[in-house]
Amino acid sequence: MAKIASRESAAVTPKAATSSYLEWGGIFGGGVIACAISVVLLQFGSSAGLALGSPTLPNGGASWNVLAAGLWVVIVAIASSAAGGYVAGRMRTRWEDSNESESEFRDGIHGIAVWALATLGAAFFLAMIGGHGAAAVVNPADAKLNESTERLSAHITAIFSFATAAGSALGAAAAWFAAITGGEHRDEGIAFHQVVPVLLRKR
Repeated sequence: MAKIASRESAAVTPKAATSSYLEWGGIFGGGVIACAISVVLLQFGSSAGLALGSPTLPNGGASWNVLAAGLWVVIVAIASSAAGGYVAGRMRTRWEDSNESESEFRDGIHGIAVWALATLGAAFFLAMIGGHGAAAVVNPADAKLNESTERLSAHITAIFSFATAAGSALGAAAAWFAAITGGEHRDEGIAFHQVVPVLLRKR
């Protein structure tokens, strides 16, 4: 009990009158981690053929590959935002001028800030490549620009636009709750290896 009490007292820092409640070091760290995880997972999806497969079947029908790629975009957004939010929440200093509810709110705001930073970074990247990522799903062999090809391209654009928007919204929620969880683990002094999957824990 004495060790727990000393750890909790050490985790509480007096709030300086001129300092901000937003700790940008943890936010930028979480944002960079979120972006890096997104890149790795999207590369994994591309290597698995989710982004480069043909959108049509041999008989001309629509392929499920496009929907799978859109679902993968949503999963990547949730996973990366949650990871970045957890880091920001756990790295934030808990001030002594707040109750439990206010502390959770501040942790959650740090998670939202991570999500916003990562989202702006992703938007900048998409603006730089000019939307060619979604267009790359269309097989270059389908060279004839007829009505069916244009309709297929429109469907692909709509699917990826919806997946991006849904992933962004769900990513915000994931970052919020992950940051709150990170703050709880910080206050309770939970060792990091206890939240790591069993197979990856330090022996």
